[in-house]
Amino acid sequence: MPIKEKVIEVVSDNRGKIINGLLIVGGVYLAYRFGKKIIGDINKNVVQSQTDDKPSVRQAMTLRSAMNSSGVSWMMSADGTDEQLILDTARGITNLDEVSKNYRDLYQSNLLDDLQRELSAEDYSKFLTLVSSNPGKSTKKGSAPPVTFAKKSQLVVAKKAVTIRTSPDASNHGAFYEVFSDKNIVRTAQPGEFLGYATGNQHFDEVNNVKFIEVGYVINAEKAPAMFKPMNKRKYTYWVSASSNYVEIFDYYKPMFDRYPSTLNATPWMKPLDYFDPAPPKKKDKSVKGIPSNASKLVTNRLVNVLDDKFQPIASADKNTLLGLLIMTMDTGKERFHKFKTVDNTERWVNARYIKEIRS
Repeated sequence: MPIKEKVIEVVSDNRGKIINGLLIVGGVYLAYRFGKKIIGDINKNVVQSQTDDKPSVRQAMTLRSAMNSSGVSWMMSADGTDEQLILDTARGITNLDEVSKNYRDLYQSNLLDDLQRELSAEDYSKFLTLVSSNPGKSTKKGSAPPVTFAKKSQLVVAKKAVTIRTSPDASNHGAFYEVFSDKNIVRTAQPGEFLGYATGNQHFDEVNNVKFIEVGYVINAEKAPAMFKPMNKRKYTYWVSASSNYVEIFDYYKPMFDRYPSTLNATPWMKPLDYFDPAPPKKKDKSVKGIPSNASKLVTNRLVNVLDDKFQPIASADKNTLLGLLIMTMDTGKERFHKFKTVDNTERWVNARYIKEIRS
């Protein structure tokens, strides 16, 4: 066979194989796309059927509507975005993973990617803050707990001049032109001032992008300055920015005293809100979580420091104060310490030198 004809035959044969290969690949791709569409449609129908039963489905649909009001996916970038609707929806989201999954099943798109494209960096950050700090956030296994700006009973000190408010709204700045507007400013706290104890309540003011915590205290007139003595047992609560630029938050007294010595003057009369609350009623069974009622009870024989699990002073107890039930005693070789359980089942330590044990 002439060389020219042989070359033509080889080329024709290879061309046929290539075409057959392309047809097979094309068929596989079309089958994949078709199968994916069928599965996507099934998932979408399943999710849509749960609209009435699952808040996460409604939230996914609301977020999509806020970004794509026309309902035509390729027009999303031209539809405009309802930022406020997105932030309002964020307040009710307790399980972002579930909302994202439903969104993907409904629209074959990634929720967080779409939000990042449609929102400014500031609004996207607000969205995540509202979701992560939602007190009703899901605590299912694998889920992160809600973000708390300050835990209940933590000690709050002004790091620099900070505005104290009656409500968690930073819209008013105390400027002269705001004199006739609704005012929620109580006063301005000064650097180093002890503000009180976090109540555990918090709020994110997304309009002004400010995280607020509620702080409070009750007046103990016995140790209060003269002007506060008529106000014994009066409680005060207010709102303050939780930003680390403005406040510093402590778990224990000692580190706070070390950094802000002036707070030593405030804590004797500015007490936690439940300081004067009556003790819980006694039950017939006087045992506390498995500790028998005939266990040793610890009573102070002088003013003593109550210590946490790191042996840091967190409170003081006057003479003849019943601290709680003895759990164990530890001898360090230099000092002996008692571990005890309080009436609210909190475990604390105290130096055994200043304690007497009683049984009843």
